[in-house]
Amino acid sequence: MSNPISLSAEAAGEILLGHRHIPADMAKPARERALAQKPGDDYVDFIDDVGVAMTHLPQSVGEQTRVARIAALERAKAAICAAQAKEAYGLEQDIIARHEDEGIYKENPNRGAGAEVALARKESQHLGSRFISYARSMIEHMPYTFNALERGELNEDRAMILVRETNQLDPGVRELIDREIAGEQGALEGVGDKELLARAKKEALAFDSTEDMINHADAMKKRRISVTATPDGMMRVSGLLPVVQGVAFKEALTRAAARRRSIDDKRTDAQVMADTVVECVTGQNLASRPPLMVHLAMTDKCLFAGDSEPAFIKGYGIVSAEYARWLITGDRTGPDGENEEQAWIRRLYTAPVSGQLVAMESDARILPQKLKDLISVRDQYCRTPYCGAPIRHHDHVYQVARGGKTTEANTDGRCVQCNHTKETSGWEEFVILGPRHTILIKTPSGQMYRSMAPPLPGTPESPPGSTDSVVPTSP
Repeated sequence: MSNPISLSAEAAGEILLGHRHIPADMAKPARERALAQKPGDDYVDFIDDVGVAMTHLPQSVGEQTRVARIAALERAKAAICAAQAKEAYGLEQDIIARHEDEGIYKENPNRGAGAEVALARKESQHLGSRFISYARSMIEHMPYTFNALERGELNEDRAMILVRETNQLDPGVRELIDREIAGEQGALEGVGDKELLARAKKEALAFDSTEDMINHADAMKKRRISVTATPDGMMRVSGLLPVVQGVAFKEALTRAAARRRSIDDKRTDAQVMADTVVECVTGQNLASRPPLMVHLAMTDKCLFAGDSEPAFIKGYGIVSAEYARWLITGDRTGPDGENEEQAWIRRLYTAPVSGQLVAMESDARILPQKLKDLISVRDQYCRTPYCGAPIRHHDHVYQVARGGKTTEANTDGRCVQCNHTKETSGWEEFVILGPRHTILIKTPSGQMYRSMAPPLPGTPESPPGSTDSVVPTSP
């Protein structure tokens, strides 16, 4: 009998599962792959050409052919999603290898990878990091799910369901569940989101219910309230409360509605509940009379001449001119002006045509509050392309440590994650010449992105000169 051969854990896993976890073409170290890289990549042109070809399919066909095309395109979409996941995984490995060679970010070796992927996918940073995690999980521990995505049996959303529901399990358990659910070709045909979610939960809980019990125990820590804008001029207040708190909250509002309703009160129970919450949180006597201290940006013609140019409210977004005027004048339909609001107008002046806000400067490194307010109105949302998250940090575009000044031009608004990302090695940002405040972003991989401040009321989406060549300004 021959002596047994020692196998690595990865090799043993491949034999047991009958599948390679890591793509064979990624077996070489990242540095070797980078050195062997050709100056150009013909596959990028090929992918672009395929995309163009999909928009020129001949339309002289019937119903049967159209349905077949839709099904084929859906399979192609899934295969593209799988290919994109593989590229994201490879990019993360390359960035980790580069940081290890440079001896930096030892605590967070994949720093910046999520931001690179997010910009390439035209989405916010936290989604880029989530996509990398999803890709890593599939490629390293869920090969059957990955194959089902490549074949088009799963779409990206359903593949993410399987990854998410097994995320906290031991890698070996994940691999067993992956084989059980997706190991047989065709097993997931016709399986919808809810059924797939139920299968994943059933398998995960059968192996280990510890995480489920921890989630129940952590309910108190996860309680939260969120306030988001809706397209119909309202703000949605939603929350997550433990069962005991949620029941008590509901009963208290129900009692308040029953107690405060009177014969002359025309409000519904739901309206009374909403007003009760506002009054309890803000300390107002009447929810219908909040002091209006908001940043409302609108043109003078809109305010005084009845112009239809929409306005912008910081913290909400675009509103109609008529609604903006109503906010300022108040609702006088109530008895004795009951609903009339107290309003302050903060005037924000913009440059003609471009809509650039008047600049402010400061000698201090810490931005003064009025400059932060100006930036919040100018930028509206996080200035990283595709992000759209609320502004949490007001910071310098060109860092103070590198000679940047505290001026309106050299400052912007970012979410927390994007502001931290721009401090990554190899990440550079500059203010560039443009009709409106414009930032040039250069990522460590050499990609270039441009971020122009959104138009304020009374200014065009693309002001004159927005397509001109851009030139970095001096810091």
